[in-house]
Amino acid sequence: MKKITFILLALISGTAFAQNSATANAAADIVSPLEITATQALNFGKVSNNTAGTVVIATDGSATGLSQIGGATPTAANFSVTAANGFRYNVILPGDTDLLSGTDVITVSAFNDDAGAEPTGSGAAQTIGVGATLTVAENQPTGNYTGTFDVGVAYE
Repeated sequence: MKKITFILLALISGTAFAQNSATANAAADIVSPLEITATQALNFGKVSNNTAGTVVIATDGSATGLSQIGGATPTAANFSVTAANGFRYNVILPGDTDLLSGTDVITVSAFNDDAGAEPTGSGAAQTIGVGATLTVAENQPTGNYTGTFDVGVAYE
Protein backbone atom coordinates (compact mmCIF):
# COMPACT_ATOMS: atom_id res chain seq x y z
CA MET A 1 0.00 0.00 0.00
CA LYS A 2 2.89 2.36 0.74
CA LYS A 3 4.30 1.72 -2.74
CA ILE A 4 0.99 2.62 -4.45
CA THR A 5 0.61 5.79 -2.36
CA PHE A 6 4.16 6.86 -3.22
CA ILE A 7 3.57 6.35 -6.95
CA LEU A 8 0.28 8.28 -6.83
CA LEU A 9 1.93 11.13 -4.95
CA ALA A 10 4.78 11.21 -7.46
CA LEU A 11 2.37 11.30 -10.39
CA ILE A 12 0.20 14.01 -8.83
CA SER A 13 3.22 16.08 -7.87
CA GLY A 14 4.75 15.77 -11.34
CA THR A 15 1.66 16.96 -13.16
CA ALA A 16 0.91 19.72 -10.68
CA PHE A 17 4.32 21.32 -11.21
CA ALA A 18 4.55 20.96 -15.00
CA GLN A 19 4.60 24.48 -16.51
CA ASN A 20 5.22 26.12 -19.83
CA SER A 21 5.69 29.79 -20.64
CA ALA A 22 6.08 32.01 -23.65
CA THR A 23 7.42 35.52 -24.10
CA ALA A 24 5.56 38.24 -25.99
CA ASN A 25 6.87 41.56 -27.24
CA ALA A 26 5.33 44.83 -26.08
CA ALA A 27 5.51 48.21 -27.81
CA ALA A 28 4.07 51.71 -27.59
CA ASP A 29 4.11 54.54 -30.11
CA ILE A 30 3.68 57.91 -28.43
CA VAL A 31 2.69 60.66 -30.86
CA SER A 32 2.30 64.37 -30.38
CA PRO A 33 -1.23 65.61 -29.67
CA LEU A 34 -3.22 67.22 -32.44
CA GLU A 35 -3.26 71.00 -32.29
CA ILE A 36 -5.77 73.29 -34.02
CA THR A 37 -5.90 77.08 -33.96
CA ALA A 38 -8.24 79.46 -35.80
CA THR A 39 -6.15 81.88 -37.86
CA GLN A 40 -8.82 83.65 -39.94
CA ALA A 41 -12.53 84.29 -39.43
CA LEU A 42 -15.29 83.24 -41.80
CA ASN A 43 -16.69 86.45 -43.30
CA PHE A 44 -19.68 86.54 -45.64
CA GLY A 45 -19.09 90.17 -46.56
CA LYS A 46 -21.92 92.69 -46.99
CA VAL A 47 -25.12 91.89 -48.87
CA SER A 48 -28.36 93.76 -49.43
CA ASN A 49 -31.39 92.65 -47.44
CA ASN A 50 -33.98 93.17 -50.19
CA THR A 51 -33.51 89.78 -51.89
CA ALA A 52 -33.68 86.29 -50.44
CA GLY A 53 -30.84 83.97 -51.34
CA THR A 54 -27.52 82.60 -50.22
CA VAL A 55 -23.91 83.62 -49.99
CA VAL A 56 -21.58 80.65 -50.44
CA ILE A 57 -18.00 81.03 -49.30
CA ALA A 58 -15.69 78.38 -50.78
CA THR A 59 -12.71 77.04 -48.86
CA ASP A 60 -10.42 79.33 -50.90
CA GLY A 61 -12.44 82.41 -49.86
CA SER A 62 -14.24 82.98 -53.16
CA ALA A 63 -17.87 84.06 -52.82
CA THR A 64 -20.88 83.20 -54.98
CA GLY A 65 -24.56 83.94 -54.64
CA LEU A 66 -26.00 87.29 -53.55
CA SER A 67 -24.02 90.29 -54.73
CA GLN A 68 -21.50 91.88 -52.40
CA ILE A 69 -21.81 95.60 -51.69
CA GLY A 70 -19.36 97.94 -50.03
CA GLY A 71 -15.71 97.26 -49.38
CA ALA A 72 -15.80 94.13 -47.20
CA THR A 73 -14.01 91.16 -48.72
CA PRO A 74 -15.49 87.73 -47.96
CA THR A 75 -13.05 85.19 -46.51
CA ALA A 76 -13.07 81.51 -45.67
CA ALA A 77 -12.13 80.54 -42.14
CA ASN A 78 -8.60 79.20 -41.84
CA PHE A 79 -7.31 76.82 -39.21
CA SER A 80 -3.73 75.80 -38.49
CA VAL A 81 -3.53 72.06 -37.75
CA THR A 82 -0.44 70.25 -36.53
CA ALA A 83 -0.55 66.44 -36.50
CA ALA A 84 2.20 63.86 -36.05
CA ASN A 85 4.08 63.03 -39.25
CA GLY A 86 2.39 60.23 -41.20
CA PHE A 87 -0.70 59.98 -38.98
CA ARG A 88 -4.14 60.44 -40.54
CA TYR A 89 -6.79 62.56 -38.88
CA ASN A 90 -10.39 63.63 -39.41
CA VAL A 91 -11.76 67.16 -39.54
CA ILE A 92 -14.98 67.53 -37.56
CA LEU A 93 -17.25 70.27 -38.89
CA PRO A 94 -20.29 71.78 -37.18
CA GLY A 95 -23.87 71.42 -38.29
CA ASP A 96 -25.95 74.57 -38.73
CA THR A 97 -25.05 77.52 -36.56
CA ASP A 98 -26.84 80.80 -35.93
CA LEU A 99 -25.41 84.29 -36.16
CA LEU A 100 -27.12 86.95 -34.07
CA SER A 101 -27.69 90.67 -34.37
CA GLY A 102 -29.51 91.55 -31.17
CA THR A 103 -32.52 89.22 -31.26
CA ASP A 104 -32.38 88.73 -35.06
CA VAL A 105 -31.02 85.42 -36.35
CA ILE A 106 -29.45 84.26 -39.60
CA THR A 107 -28.33 80.67 -40.27
CA VAL A 108 -25.00 79.36 -41.52
CA SER A 109 -24.99 75.81 -42.89
CA ALA A 110 -23.22 73.39 -45.25
CA PHE A 111 -19.78 73.75 -43.67
CA ASN A 112 -17.01 72.18 -45.76
CA ASP A 113 -13.22 71.96 -45.67
CA ASP A 114 -10.33 71.52 -48.07
CA ALA A 115 -8.33 69.00 -46.00
CA GLY A 116 -9.14 66.19 -48.42
CA ALA A 117 -10.55 62.72 -47.84
CA GLU A 118 -7.60 61.44 -45.77
CA PRO A 119 -5.62 64.33 -44.30
CA THR A 120 -2.26 63.19 -42.98
CA GLY A 121 -0.01 65.05 -40.57
CA SER A 122 3.42 66.26 -41.60
CA GLY A 123 4.67 67.15 -38.14
CA ALA A 124 4.42 70.82 -39.15
CA ALA A 125 1.47 73.22 -39.26
CA GLN A 126 -0.94 72.73 -42.16
CA THR A 127 -3.63 75.25 -43.15
CA ILE A 128 -7.20 74.05 -43.61
CA GLY A 129 -9.77 76.33 -45.25
CA VAL A 130 -13.40 76.11 -44.11
CA GLY A 131 -16.29 77.51 -46.10
CA ALA A 132 -20.06 77.57 -45.55
CA THR A 133 -23.38 78.94 -46.79
CA LEU A 134 -25.27 81.91 -45.34
CA THR A 135 -29.00 81.89 -46.02
CA VAL A 136 -30.49 85.40 -46.24
CA ALA A 137 -34.26 85.87 -45.95
CA GLU A 138 -36.08 88.49 -47.98
CA ASN A 139 -36.14 91.68 -45.90
CA GLN A 140 -33.67 90.17 -43.42
CA PRO A 141 -33.33 92.73 -40.62
CA THR A 142 -30.22 94.85 -41.08
CA GLY A 143 -27.39 94.47 -38.61
CA ASN A 144 -23.97 93.08 -37.91
CA TYR A 145 -24.60 89.35 -37.37
CA THR A 146 -21.93 87.52 -35.40
CA GLY A 147 -21.41 84.14 -33.80
CA THR A 148 -18.93 81.33 -33.40
CA PHE A 149 -18.54 77.76 -34.59
CA ASP A 150 -16.24 74.91 -33.61
CA VAL A 151 -14.02 72.85 -35.89
CA GLY A 152 -12.31 69.82 -34.39
CA VAL A 153 -9.66 67.32 -35.40
CA ALA A 154 -9.16 63.73 -34.21
CA TYR A 155 -6.66 61.03 -35.05
CA GLU A 156 -8.12 58.04 -36.88
